[in-house]
Amino acid sequence: MNWKPSAAPSQLNSCDCGSDDVEERPDGLVTAYRCADCGTSLGDITMGHEP
Repeated sequence: MNWKPSAAPSQLNSCDCGSDDVEERPDGLVTAYRCADCGTSLGDITMGHEP
């Protein structure tokens, strides 16, 4: 699956490079997030477990 622009869920890490631009990549039940500018992984979220 391709990365696409997204808003970062509040429970994930913040970007190390000072950018607020986030991309997400759905992969089945898990969605991974990363910084759009520097590619730093922000973690992932399993569907159904968001607060």
